[in-house]
Amino acid sequence: MSGNVLHFPAMDLWPNRIREFRQARGISQQQLADLIHVSKMTISSLERGNIEFSLDYARRIAQVFGVTAVDLLNDEDQNAFLRAEEMELVRRYRAADPLQREMIDRVAEPRIIDIPDPDAPTAALLDRATVRSQRAA
Repeated sequence: MSGNVLHFPAMDLWPNRIREFRQARGISQQQLADLIHVSKMTISSLERGNIEFSLDYARRIAQVFGVTAVDLLNDEDQNAFLRAEEMELVRRYRAADPLQREMIDRVAEPRIIDIPDPDAPTAALLDRATVRSQRAA
């Protein structure tokens, strides 16, 4: 008696995040297939990376899950342009609770920097700095 042994890749080796989003929302492959008008076999093949994950598929599936097409890609694929320390910041942000995210958002908020006019008298520059510090207090 002979049998085939099935080998499944570890979750972090899946070629995309379709399966992760689908399972998180309790949707079967057949249900997802029905929602985007393809066969269950197509969903299975997309999840396993056996067929090309085209932009058309990505957009249709992303719409079902309420995410962007990029969100369906693995971290390695969607963040290839980020340096390692930037990726670490993204990982920390994703792991943060809502209050921590709000604090991070506040720190990362763009700041308006008043660049002084090089022709302005020094006293005027000091007055503007004083006014700004008083406003902040």
